[in-house]
Formats: sequence, structure tokens, C-alpha cells
Amino acid sequence: MKKRLITGIVYIGIIVGFFFLRWIDVRFFGILVYVFSLIGTYEMVHAFGISRTGENGEVIPAAMPLCLSQKIAVYAYAALFAPAYYLTEFLAKGEGYRIMLVLSFVFALALFCLLVVDHRNTQLSGTGAAMICGFYPTAILSTMLLANDFGAGSTLALLLIFVISPVADTFAFVVGSLFKGKKLCPTISPHKTISGAIGGVVFGTGASVLLYWLYTLTSDYVYAGWGNPWVIFALIGCICSLMTEFGDLVESVIKRKLGVKDMGNILPGHGGVLDRIDGTLFASTFIYIVFSLVVL
Repeated sequence: MKKRLITGIVYIGIIVGFFFLRWIDVRFFGILVYVFSLIGTYEMVHAFGISRTGENGEVIPAAMPLCLSQKIAVYAYAALFAPAYYLTEFLAKGEGYRIMLVLSFVFALALFCLLVVDHRNTQLSGTGAAMICGFYPTAILSTMLLANDFGAGSTLALLLIFVISPVADTFAFVVGSLFKGKKLCPTISPHKTISGAIGGVVFGTGASVLLYWLYTLTSDYVYAGWGNPWVIFALIGCICSLMTEFGDLVESVIKRKLGVKDMGNILPGHGGVLDRIDGTLFASTFIYIVFSLVVL
């Protein structure tokens, strides 16, 4: 528990540090997203290639291993994604999203081409695994890069991503531990309870409304979106909390299918980077969409 607490404090300190760096230049936050992408991609590729031991001691080979050429394609996609975005933004402001789409299509096309070019080593299962490793986390993390460039609403959007998600996650654990009760998804994550899920949503919703109130008090931000802002941000908190919990369940399924306990070990007591940001990835996608369509 002590190791987990220390790691959590260090992680929060890093996030806060990059928020302060945004005051110098918002692009500094892209470094954090880039690191998440590179480490998370490695964790995914590594997890897909792990063999495990069966109940009788037999070695069960990896279900969907990637061959060398597929790994290179996945790593190249992750390595180029953020730099290509910022280079395009530098050359043509507001057009960065286009290079993201281009790279994604090229990546998918390259994986299909490898089925011919490297047909002796590639398998369809590896192609599917490579696409998953590219999309999760790199393509999903693109929503953080885009939210970071929202302008007036970028700080609020990122604060919502990095506040609601951990609040919902923390209070889901606390409330679930206190009240216990019926399991939420016993075959996927046996420790999660319905009471915990409700607690996470309640506190996540409250965190969203409180954050909006504090942000309007301490900045010159003026809501210019649709509807009543208090209702909108309550809904944002509620749905974002649900997305956080669902994202956590998605990664639990992935780990169960691959037969791994954690996606990595870079964060002592927490596992890997993906174990820490699984819910945040889904929250980020939702926040980006709702800000694009409703808030801004």
C-alpha cells in the first residue's frame, strides 16, 4: 500500500507539473501524451506476445503474437503520431488532425500490405493485434492532443479528463469497499461492485460541477455552449465517470484474454502506464467529443 501511495503521489506530481508547463507553451503537454503513447504501445505489444502457464503446468503460447514487421509498423505509428501532428500544426494551424487521419490510414494499409510482403511471418491474428495495439492507446490519446489545442476551453477540458477519472475511480473503490454488495461484472473484474460504480458516478459528477464552478471563479472563462452549463457539466461528470469505469472493464477483459495480471511494471503498486490511464483514455475521448459538439 505504501509503494502504491508513493507511486500515486509521484504520478499526480508529474501531471501537475505538465499542467504548469502549459502556461509556458501548451505544446509541452504533448510531451506527456507522447510518453503515454510510447510506453503504452510497448506494454500492449509485449502483452500480446506473452506465453502463459496453464493449470497443468503446460505452456500456452501467446494467442495473437505480432511478428517483427508488424511490431515495427506499430512502433513507427506511435513514434510518428505526435511529432507529425505538431509539425503540421506549425506549418498549417488547425490542420493537425488531418495528418492523424492520414497516418492512421497508412498504418492500416501497411499492415494489410505486410500480409503480402512478409507473408511467411505474418498472420491475420497478428494483423488484428497490431491494429489494436496501434489504436489503443495511440489513436485514442490523439483526443488529448486535440483537446490541448482547444484554446480558451483547453485547460478546463484537460482538467475534467484528469480530475473526473481518478475521482470516479478512487471513490468507486472506497464506496465499494465500505458497502460491498452485488458484483458489477464478476466474470470480468470480481472486485468491482454495483455500489462502488454508483459511488464513482456520484462523486465524479460532483467533481465535474465543482471543477466548473472553481474554474469560472479563478479565470475569465465564459460558457458559450448549449443549454444550462450546470446541467451540462453535471451530465459530463456522470457520463465521464461511467466511461472511466467502462474503460477500466475493457482493459480488464484485455488482460484476462491475454492472461496477464498487469500491462506493465513501470509504476510500482499500480502496474503499467495503461493500468493507470485505462479509464482516462475513454474519459478523454468523451470529453473531446462533448466539448467539440456542445461546450465550445
